[in-house]
Amino acid sequence: MDSGIKPRLGISIFGSLRSIMALLFVLLSAVACNDDRRDAVPNVFVDVTLNLNLPTYQPLSLVNGMIIYPQAGYRGLFIHQSAFQEFKAFDVACTQQPSDPCHTLGIDTATLLLQCPCCSSRFSADGFPARGPATFALKSYRTFYSPSANTLRITN
Repeated sequence: MDSGIKPRLGISIFGSLRSIMALLFVLLSAVACNDDRRDAVPNVFVDVTLNLNLPTYQPLSLVNGMIIYPQAGYRGLFIHQSAFQEFKAFDVACTQQPSDPCHTLGIDTATLLLQCPCCSSRFSADGFPARGPATFALKSYRTFYSPSANTLRITN
């Protein structure tokens, strides 16, 4: 008799363990895939070439020079000459709530940080949050500088 009960009990325990393992897998998958970034900056096509000889882009002729170019990106582009002939470009949508038009960054000329007028988040010229509530870095774009033509191409 005992031999008949034990396998049945073993199957029951195995079935319970399998159910528990499946539940744990589902819960861990949900937690692992949970990105608190529910309102991410959308991917938009960017392919812009700027003629840096034009007066509009004169601030970019200096290291640490920066401008906001509103005609591209999701909310516009922040463009910065980070080192001699090296440029960085980021979207000016604040990563705290990018779908809200109010969350469009501007340059704080006193600190040379990007600041959100709605949530007061601040970002360094390298795109990283310097003060929250935003915790994600700015969406970056690729830059290609042509010294011979003095042009800057910005793309996805």
